[in-house]
Amino acid sequence: MRSLELLAHESARIGPVNAGSRSFLASDPENNVVYTAYEDNASCIRISVNGIAPDDPSTFVELARIPVEKQQPEQSSIVGFTFLADQQVACLASRNGDIILISKERFDNGDEAVEIVGSVDTGICAMAWSPDQDLVVLVTDRNDDSNDHTPVYIGTKNVLEMTQDFDTITEFPLHVEEEGEGVQHSVGWGKKETQFHGRAGKQAALNKVDTAKFTASEDDDKNPRVAWRGDGSYFVCSDIDPRKSARVARIYNREGVLQNTSEPVDRLEHVLDWRPSGNLIVSSQRLPHRHDIVFIEKNGLRHGEFALREKTNHKLLEVSWNADSTVLAVWLEAENSVTGKLQKTVQLWTSNNYYWYMKQHLVCVDGSDITGFHWDVETPLRAHIVTSSGHYHRYSFSWDVLASTSISEDNAGYVAVIDGASVLLTPFSYQNVPPPMSALSLAANNNIQQVAFGPEKSGTQLAVVTNEAIQLFKVPANARGETKQIGTFALPKLSKESTTHSVLRHLCWIAKDKVAYVQYDELEETDMLYLAKIVETEEKLELLSTLSLGKGVGRLYYNTSYNDLIVESMDGSVRTVNIQDDNQVEFSNTVALPTFCPWVATTRLDNKSENPEFMVIGLTERGKLYAGDRLLSGECTSFFLRNDWLALTTTSHTARFLPLDAKYDDFKLSDNAPDAHDESYRRVERGAKIVLATQSKPSLILQMPRGNLETVNPRAFVLAQIREDLKNLNYRTAFIACRKNRIDLNVLYDENPELFYENIPQFIEQVPEVDYLNLFLSTLKNYDTTKTLYRHGNQENKDASIENKVNKICKAFRDVLMEKGRDQYIQSILSTYVKSSPPELESALQLLVDIKEQNPNEAEEALKYTIFLCDADQLYDVALGMYNFSLVLMVAQQAQKDPREYLPFLQELQKLEKFYQRFRIDDHLKRHASALKNLSKAGDDHFDELIDYMRKHVLYLVALEEYANKPQQKKVILDVYGDHLCETNGYGEAGIVYQMCDQNTKALNAFRVASAWREVFSLAKQLEYSAEDIQGLAYDVIESLKEKNRYQDAATVAIDYAKDVEEAVDCLLKGSHWQEALRVSRTHGRSDLIETHVNPGLYEGYTQAEEDLDSMIAQFNKQKNRLKELRETKPDPEANLPHDETLDNIDMFSDTTSMYSQFTRYTQATSRISTVSSVSSKNSRKTSKLRRREQRKREKGKKGTIYEEEYLVTSLRKLYDRASNLQNDMHDLLRALIPFGYIEEARIMQNKFAQYLVDLKAAMSDIFVPLQLAPGRFATAEELQTAQNPVEVEKPKIADVDWSLQLLA
Repeated sequence: MRSLELLAHESARIGPVNAGSRSFLASDPENNVVYTAYEDNASCIRISVNGIAPDDPSTFVELARIPVEKQQPEQSSIVGFTFLADQQVACLASRNGDIILISKERFDNGDEAVEIVGSVDTGICAMAWSPDQDLVVLVTDRNDDSNDHTPVYIGTKNVLEMTQDFDTITEFPLHVEEEGEGVQHSVGWGKKETQFHGRAGKQAALNKVDTAKFTASEDDDKNPRVAWRGDGSYFVCSDIDPRKSARVARIYNREGVLQNTSEPVDRLEHVLDWRPSGNLIVSSQRLPHRHDIVFIEKNGLRHGEFALREKTNHKLLEVSWNADSTVLAVWLEAENSVTGKLQKTVQLWTSNNYYWYMKQHLVCVDGSDITGFHWDVETPLRAHIVTSSGHYHRYSFSWDVLASTSISEDNAGYVAVIDGASVLLTPFSYQNVPPPMSALSLAANNNIQQVAFGPEKSGTQLAVVTNEAIQLFKVPANARGETKQIGTFALPKLSKESTTHSVLRHLCWIAKDKVAYVQYDELEETDMLYLAKIVETEEKLELLSTLSLGKGVGRLYYNTSYNDLIVESMDGSVRTVNIQDDNQVEFSNTVALPTFCPWVATTRLDNKSENPEFMVIGLTERGKLYAGDRLLSGECTSFFLRNDWLALTTTSHTARFLPLDAKYDDFKLSDNAPDAHDESYRRVERGAKIVLATQSKPSLILQMPRGNLETVNPRAFVLAQIREDLKNLNYRTAFIACRKNRIDLNVLYDENPELFYENIPQFIEQVPEVDYLNLFLSTLKNYDTTKTLYRHGNQENKDASIENKVNKICKAFRDVLMEKGRDQYIQSILSTYVKSSPPELESALQLLVDIKEQNPNEAEEALKYTIFLCDADQLYDVALGMYNFSLVLMVAQQAQKDPREYLPFLQELQKLEKFYQRFRIDDHLKRHASALKNLSKAGDDHFDELIDYMRKHVLYLVALEEYANKPQQKKVILDVYGDHLCETNGYGEAGIVYQMCDQNTKALNAFRVASAWREVFSLAKQLEYSAEDIQGLAYDVIESLKEKNRYQDAATVAIDYAKDVEEAVDCLLKGSHWQEALRVSRTHGRSDLIETHVNPGLYEGYTQAEEDLDSMIAQFNKQKNRLKELRETKPDPEANLPHDETLDNIDMFSDTTSMYSQFTRYTQATSRISTVSSVSSKNSRKTSKLRRREQRKREKGKKGTIYEEEYLVTSLRKLYDRASNLQNDMHDLLRALIPFGYIEEARIMQNKFAQYLVDLKAAMSDIFVPLQLAPGRFATAEELQTAQNPVEVEKPKIADVDWSLQLLA
């Protein structure tokens, strides 16, 4: 779908050229210098070169003039001309045998530029240098005086292969009988008789071809040709074989060894070239009824062809591939159909989808011949030409998609493809026709040079430029209908006296009656901008104004939508062209692109604001896409401007989309890796390029490297259109777009929930189809798609859940649909019930019951749809739970359940009493609470069954609620409930329940077990226990309280109920309540207990506290030092590890051997994270038992393991918490020690504990630092990922308590 567009054209005068002989060109791409070699009318070879004149580098200066003696006047004296980059010289081979080197450097130094380095006495027929210029192959006439009489060859030509220093490597005869080392041999199968011959039929298998009758073409120049393959591994020689009287091509390897000989081809001609990519050799075949360009493989076999389209007398001169093998130049001499004069021209052909297009026909506009043609060796689409008028021309082409720049929705999306004298057109807004086919074709009067679209918004007017005229056409928008030719207009001449040698390029149809174009002015030596008026009455173009553009204009671009006309120079500067009312032209608004961009376009950024910003988008040949001077992408392969989007493809096989409503500062590609839901990113096929993006539909047309087309609907385009439709309340269009492009229908609501909710009636009016409504309702989900699937721009992925969204929409839809007609929208109404969360299946079935009373058939159809929406078994259970047996039977029948599964159960139920029947149903459905309620209504006869059912399903509270007004049954239930609480260790609550049912004895026992001593002695008094019983009960309670460390409560019970002061003091001392023990002893007159119990107990408590404090200090110092040592020896994961000799000779281990070193425990996580997918798959097979074992290892924190650091930090935190809580206990102990005379002991204790607290606070910042947690062996992928980042450790807090005594300071 791409055509060759002429970007730049330069010309210069060389000198008098012999029109009858060929001119040769050679280019030096490093210095941008071109050498020409041609023969003048005085039989002299003239060598000219440009780049010498400092003031005008394009001017050619003659380096040398070499007289030659012609032996054959009709043949050129030059047989080869090549620039040698290593030696910086041009090498010329003459037919008389001289090999000449021409040096521009020697000429600049004032020396002789020409040096004859050698000569072949027998003459040279052809010369070709290898692509690396290390070797040169010459074809010479063989010396007839040879003494070699061995008849292994025939003919008179030799092939001579030499080095770049012209040292002979090998010489051998050209015409030999052998066919080469790679000749094909028949193995007995694949015969012509057994092959399929298509339309030729079976008779073709019997036809015999006599290759002995094959001959050479009448147009053959009888000269040999040599061509190298692009990699320099092979070369081919073509010449007329005297033995066969036909031309034969022979393929040799780099060493000159014959590999293959071409199969016989009748009338094979002299032209020859080898495609640089290496797959095909090109030549020509002149048949009586047509002229073919034929292709030959390296093995010599024929490989396809295409026919030239010349209908007049003609002959081929040469064929030549460009540097990247994309364009084949066919140089020919043909008769002009109008004048009858023979003219030498060049046709440029390219292939796509196995079809050959003629993209350009280079014809000298002054009627002269092209006597020399040469492709640039580095720039693939640059051609150098010499004409018979003595002029040099340099053409620079680019591949361009010819399409209208209109961004209106009326744009038909036409793309024009030039093919000779035809324009192939396809309107992609209406259809996609794969090339080489097209929707319609326009025929011009001559071969077409360029095509420009008209200024109207629909893109249905075209201007077709040939060498003689401009033809204007009007085509139907949908390619159906009549094509109208507006007129044919002759090209204007610059002046009456001048004869131009340059071609018109960059035609822009800028108004209904105006065109603008660029043409090179040879007199001014500059490109000129011409503004011309279309005069329909006179069928001519009338020049209105001209403007000098300077040298090197590379692009003239016109934007139909914004009326932008810009000129881009070869240095990257872009100027806006303003046309005044008087048709005068001026420049303004210069923009500088960083470099020349062959593909440019204009647009507006922030285009939805009042002041949009003018912007130039440019793409270089090296894939750099610029917006002004900002680099958008360094890997772009193509781009296209849609109304609100910039679409581009990249070398990483992706399509990217940038919105044009962004400001310039935000107009850039994100550096973040795109996720699966990024609408600005899409994967495309390898090598795909954009043809265009349609304006009326969200379609992007891509062309693959092989030529086929693919239409995709990028999510960016689709969502933009959907959002615009939703904003304009075009719900049907938005719905169809979502359905067609598989967009989640939740977006219809999520884009603007309030607007959608308010316009639900309008939505149903626009989308009245029940199937569409059902589809929408069935896809509803309680999350926001604009935060997950279809985020706006770079919006963060926040919590996307929406509470009650589905229920809200279903309720609103149901209300509207019920008003519009329940019968018409019954399926959609049922969908709202089923889709609710949780599903309102009972309401749906109740609706079916109502419908069944009026129309049973309609109810059955609705039930079928409901069964389709949800699980049939679930619907059956809901119907059964409604206690409607007719509905149950209808559901079971429609769900095609086996009658043997449900009929016996239903028959059994129908025999039961109403509430007991419902009990059985609820029990079957596992609705135990409802079953219990129905069983309570079935009568007292089933009370025992109720108790058992209540006990089985733990429904005590439900039973109490049902029997709240029946005291007798309630007490039974409470008694059973109390027993249940005792069984589940809820003794305290069981005692309360027993009290409610007057079971005081059970209540007392329950309170006793629960250590609720106040309730115990209260009930004991109520049950009239004796003093002895109460005292015995008191000792039981005391033991229970002591087991639970409730020593103060135990002391209270001992004094109040056991009347045992000594026991009370003992309990208080065990609880470290020193002052309380002293008070009780003195209060109850037992001062003797002070000496016997309090004093010893206090000292024992001091001793234990001192031991505990010493133990804490020792543990703290040990673990703190170990943690410091561990962190100091822990290696840096990013540092280079020291050489480990155990890792030498690693090849002795298998691929599955695990190598563990001394640092493995620290690097294990890092190594595993790189293979997270493998680890994750293994973790899925691990049992929870192994994970629990791993957790126990983590908690133990064994020394030397990866968990030790984490364990030490956790243990130290516990010490901090323990020290903080110990402050109050230490205060009480110190206050108790002093009255008993333990002042020194108290001082020692206070100082030791105070120093301990100081040490704790000082080490806190070193201990509690961010911790690198080590994942377990069976950690999940998420745990492994989390383990890569250090975890912040919260520092413990030591309570600020005034615990010390100033007396001891």
